Amino acid sequence: MDSDLQDKCKAIIIDAFDKHLDEKNIADDIRKKIQKEHEPSWNCIVGKHFGAHVVHQTNCYLFCSYGELSILLWKSG
Repeated sequence: MDSDLQDKCKAIIIDAFDKHLDEKNIADDIRKKIQKEHEPSWNCIVGKHFGAHVVHQTNCYLFCSYGELSILLWKSG
């Protein structure tokens, strides 16, 4: 993921964590906001314990942590 898109995603992630307390609503908020700016087909998982094997578009994948939670954000299709 290029640095401009990473910075936008980080701002969206921080905003979602400020607004919501549970992982499902955080992930949904992140997904909806990124889809508004960068077309559909984005997916987001937020949680403490999960595994994933995903197929994603080039430069459209982000895995990061915020506190104790991990965030996986990717675009497919």
